[in-house]
Amino acid sequence: MIFSQKLRFRGFTESWELRKLKDITYPAGEKNRENLPLDSYSITNEHGFIPQDERFENGGTMRETDKKMYYIVSPHSFAYNPARINIGSIGYQNTDKNVIVSSLYEVFKTSDDVDDRLLWYWFKSSYFQKLIEQFQEGGVRLYFYYDKLCMGTLSLPSFEEQHKIGKYLDTYDNLITLRQEKINQLTKLKTTFLKNMFL
Repeated sequence: MIFSQKLRFRGFTESWELRKLKDITYPAGEKNRENLPLDSYSITNEHGFIPQDERFENGGTMRETDKKMYYIVSPHSFAYNPARINIGSIGYQNTDKNVIVSSLYEVFKTSDDVDDRLLWYWFKSSYFQKLIEQFQEGGVRLYFYYDKLCMGTLSLPSFEEQHKIGKYLDTYDNLITLRQEKINQLTKLKTTFLKNMFL
């Protein structure tokens, strides 16, 4: 699977290298055997990692649960729900502390020659969606476990070019966020006008 070599930044001419995901990622979830009182997180397709307190009323079921079987997720880790990855339920842990997630999640990190931001965008691309569709398994409910992810390949440029591409895509994400906030403000303003107009 080729991310794209058609559009290049000036000065980069080296060919992209086809890499196996099993060679550039590794499992990173550790069981919380000491039952450490770490913050519990979930992963959503809209926002990635979010605290359980924000997703569920009263913190959800994990608040009072024995957390020894949950996974500790350290900063700079990816995690996803194998049963919901097909709708984009993957997150990147970019806080400055360890958190925990359900043991149902798959947790992994990348090797030093991979820029996580670029890989993040690849996980949001149609190429990754095709990989999921190709290797997911199950009956009524389909699953895409880490061993299936490891069967995928993608083309990557040098680390320097990866980083440059990731930063460039970030600028678009930031613009989209700003525009969305503006749209939300205008929508609220319109609603207020309509509410007061027809009193």
